[in-house]
Amino acid sequence: MSNIVTDYATFSVIDYKNEEPLTTAGVISSYNLLFTPLIFQAKISETTSSKGLQLNNTKVIFDFGDGTTSSGLSSSHLFKVPGKYNVKMILRDCANNAVLGSYNSDVEIHDYIINTFDVEFEDPTVGAAGGGHLGKGHLSNLNLSAGGFSAPLSVISQTPYYQDFQDIYYSVSGINYDNYFNLENNKFNHLKNYYSLYKKVFLPSLSGNEYVELKKIGLSADNIYVKLSSFGSNAGQVKITVCDEADTSAILAGSSGREIVYFKTEEQTTPIYISLYKDNKNIYTRGQTKLENKDYLNVLNITLSTYVGSTSGQTLSNIGITSNGLCEEGDELNSFPVSPVQFKGVGIPFVLSPKNTDNYTAKALSASYPYFKILSGSNTLTHPLCIVATHNYTISSISSPLTTFGTNFWFRGLLTFNDNLSTAPTTLTLSASNDYVFDSTITNLTGATYLSCFPKDYYALYKTNEDFDFEQTIKDLRFQEILLDKNIFFTDFIGTIFGGVSSRHNLLGKKLYESIWNFVQNNYDIDFCDVNSLVNLSSMLDEEGLVFDRTILQQPTEIKRLINILSTSYNKFRGAKNKFSENFDSKGHVTKNTYGKNLSSSVPGYLSAGAGNINTISYVVTAGTPIVAYEKFSGTYAKLNTYQPLSSATLRDGTTTQYSLSELGTANTSGSAWGWPLTLPTAYDISTVDKFYNFYGYLSGIDGTIMDGIIDFTNPQTTLSFDSPLSSLEGSGKIFDILISSTLFSSLSLFE
Repeated sequence: MSNIVTDYATFSVIDYKNEEPLTTAGVISSYNLLFTPLIFQAKISETTSSKGLQLNNTKVIFDFGDGTTSSGLSSSHLFKVPGKYNVKMILRDCANNAVLGSYNSDVEIHDYIINTFDVEFEDPTVGAAGGGHLGKGHLSNLNLSAGGFSAPLSVISQTPYYQDFQDIYYSVSGINYDNYFNLENNKFNHLKNYYSLYKKVFLPSLSGNEYVELKKIGLSADNIYVKLSSFGSNAGQVKITVCDEADTSAILAGSSGREIVYFKTEEQTTPIYISLYKDNKNIYTRGQTKLENKDYLNVLNITLSTYVGSTSGQTLSNIGITSNGLCEEGDELNSFPVSPVQFKGVGIPFVLSPKNTDNYTAKALSASYPYFKILSGSNTLTHPLCIVATHNYTISSISSPLTTFGTNFWFRGLLTFNDNLSTAPTTLTLSASNDYVFDSTITNLTGATYLSCFPKDYYALYKTNEDFDFEQTIKDLRFQEILLDKNIFFTDFIGTIFGGVSSRHNLLGKKLYESIWNFVQNNYDIDFCDVNSLVNLSSMLDEEGLVFDRTILQQPTEIKRLINILSTSYNKFRGAKNKFSENFDSKGHVTKNTYGKNLSSSVPGYLSAGAGNINTISYVVTAGTPIVAYEKFSGTYAKLNTYQPLSSATLRDGTTTQYSLSELGTANTSGSAWGWPLTLPTAYDISTVDKFYNFYGYLSGIDGTIMDGIIDFTNPQTTLSFDSPLSSLEGSGKIFDILISSTLFSSLSLFE
């Protein structure tokens, strides 16, 4: 038993480097990483005491200040959360009856990755001195242009591993400016001018950029991994280094993210302030340990001091023509051009916007009415003022030219192609020019847009059984003589309601007839039926694989009809031609429009023998030119293959391509008849053959009837050709696109 007694005790601390840890203002400090625990070692002085307490009768307890304790002369502890902890060492007797001594010391635990963010200029020559770094509350010299996007700003964020990676929020304010979040209760809020941040997005399908307004800056987080690494010449020297996730010693220390954003303002005559911040509710606190959140640099204020006005960054370039004035800005895509596909009799709205050399809408200009030119081939029509109705075009003004500072449009007009323009599509060019006054200088700008104008229903599709003439059918049932001259009733009344053969497909008579005859196809044929019918079929079979919300298919009737037609596969939409090529029997008809199309009535250079048009004595068969045999006793026809008959004497050397039909009897006595499907006696000659058969020339050609398709190409109101390739049907500006545009304009009465 030891005689050492204790009347004073302390403890020492060893860090992950096996050294005394660094101190900040006399306070021991370390990180909250898995491999950076602190080792606490009790130091008990050896003195003689009258108390006579023995060391082996004492118990050492460490209270680490985070709710955990440990016993023993030496204890290792990892602090998982940053903060300031008071670590106590308590000496008690082994019976735990009395405290013999105690000692405490503060320990500061830091985040290796600090929860903060920063903003930098992508171009170090822009903004503040020293590499373009803004810093908290720094006054920036960001160069802005009215209506244009700023230089790119890089938002950088870091978050320790135990916290969720957070978005960056912002607000914009300034004297006499609407705060971004202070929206009025107005349905036209989206048309108001706000001052906000944007993200540039590249659209691969369109090979262009688009600026998307941000309500918050969402950063994509990448994990940061670290490990202990040795350095220097002395063994045991270690430091914390960044490493890859695949490293066996790697641990997660936090996350980092970066996003490039742009600022845009219409005008600026006084400073604009941008406040950026993380969601402070998400900053880590731990109440039960009385740890308070320190300043994690979660607020950053930027002051944009550069004046932006009518003379800032503007050199006039051209006139942009768009459908609604929301034209492209900078390298952004033009999302709302005037559609190149238009229709006669429909008013086409357009907006003229003056653009500067950076392709931003110029501000604070003044101008009068523009001049217009419409070019159609070699014809040029000049309209000196915008309110014109001449020739086949009408251009009218929707409003007076706008010169209010901050607007994105300057002249709004309506262009109409008259129905008497042409019965065919017409390619036109709308050209506009105007004199703009800017900074006491008059500048003439021009712009143009190109249009293809189509007559209404230039492309029309009619389904099979939509060629019904209801009016004529009713007239054909007039058996009483008194009704024969009642054309007002049958034509003007019944014909108007139910329609005739040339009526549109949506008249009552055609709709009823098509619905009845195509009932199975429309409702139970999965190759042709619409989506609602397909859902019904699926429900009948308890098929759970097809999940469809019927509410998303509540379009107007005309649009729904077109969607149902175009949703079928190309083969089912188009159908196929009947390839039947053995139409020989004339059925007693003199003309060959319907029957006997493939049977020749005469062969040049040969006289008819018997009832056939081929003289079997003189006719020379040419290999590859088929002939037709008519069997007299059965009344059937057979197409004969003339490629080298099996028993032809003249073809045995394989070189002759012609032979006499009269050889049919003399060259073969076995009845095989050169391999032709003829029924003959065992022994025969050509005269015997003539008793059994007549021979005719063959006219090539298929029946050509279009079958198994949804569209009736024989209907004269179907303006689409069966031979139209798929490449001319699908795609921007192609036939289907024009059909959809025409249906939208007509069924929704757009701009009419």
